[in-house]
Amino acid sequence: MADRSALGMIGLLFGAATLFVMMMGAVVVAGHLSGKAPIEDGFAVVQSAGQR
Repeated sequence: MADRSALGMIGLLFGAATLFVMMMGAVVVAGHLSGKAPIEDGFAVVQSAGQR
């Protein structure tokens, strides 16, 4: 059987990693919504009339 304290430490590690990824995702989304993060790279997209 596995050691309960080791499993608790692994669970804590995975929980902390999950929390970190969720927080970074929220920061990125908030940056895009507020307009501070550049969504476009400055290149104009050319679309021909036949593709509409």
